[in-house]
Amino acid sequence: MRKKILFCIFGFVLMAFLPLAGLGAELRNDVEEQSATTAQSTDESSTESSDEQEDSFIILDTGSGETVTLSDREFCIGALAYEMPPYYHEEALKAQCVACYTHFCRLREKQRSDPDPELKGAYFRANLKNGREYLNDELLREKWGDKYDEYRKKLGSAVDSVFGEVMRDGDGALIDTAYFAISSGVTENAEDVFGFESPYLKAVPSPWDLTASGYCTEKTVSRGDLDGILKKENAGYSSEKGIGEVRRTDSGTVLSIEIGGIEYGGARIRELFGLRSAVFDVTRDGESVVFTVKGYGHGVGMSQYGANAMAQQGSDYKEILRHYYKIPAAGE
Repeated sequence: MRKKILFCIFGFVLMAFLPLAGLGAELRNDVEEQSATTAQSTDESSTESSDEQEDSFIILDTGSGETVTLSDREFCIGALAYEMPPYYHEEALKAQCVACYTHFCRLREKQRSDPDPELKGAYFRANLKNGREYLNDELLREKWGDKYDEYRKKLGSAVDSVFGEVMRDGDGALIDTAYFAISSGVTENAEDVFGFESPYLKAVPSPWDLTASGYCTEKTVSRGDLDGILKKENAGYSSEKGIGEVRRTDSGTVLSIEIGGIEYGGARIRELFGLRSAVFDVTRDGESVVFTVKGYGHGVGMSQYGANAMAQQGSDYKEILRHYYKIPAAGE
């Protein structure tokens, strides 16, 4: 009799457990399916989720000399606000966020492996008071005014949708990223502008930039000011000699230009005269010299105006990134 009772109890327990075992299998299957979907999404993208997404950035504030720690998400919102107008298309904002996050994660990774003592434990420098590299909430309220809530929500949404995504090469290393406002119609090779070669920072067409309102600008400088600035830069400068040979990249950036018998780098001329880019022509106009400038920025990597135009035409952020950073799609 006792055996029969024990057998019945065992059977009852077993019948009660079976649905739980089945439920556990269903949960495991759901997790495995979700994991497979996530892996597939990563493989199809030029980006992947960073393990450092719950991390923080340590910044050396050049204004105060103190270090400031910001969560990754908060930094991404402030950095995105600094880099790109909030009224740009959301897909362009996403592309900028991924490019920006990759850049600063790369700086963080470098400082962790080979710290610079001058950074005092920080990963990079920024003037937080004046809003360089990152705009804090106080600066955003001042800049956006009654649009603050709208723009903050829009940028927060863009950041959250790609949060933690970075661009890596085939070996898993974070890639070089660079970005700027407006190209001359074609972006630049990194080696021609920065002096180092990168397989991801190659010249690509960006025809959308030709429609930008600030695509072409002029800067007029008097001959007296020109002579004074260039003679101070190089004592061998001769005001009797005019403009000589100009060397350019295929995309139009001035590598070097001879003025007054002295050769100057195009980037240095841009800096000395406050030009919007180093893609320029120089002409004389009586007692003045006119710089006709195309584009805005160094020209390497992603054109922010071009990214916005691509987004308006239907490209998503992954397509934008693959265009400007020459990252192959899955299977290529």
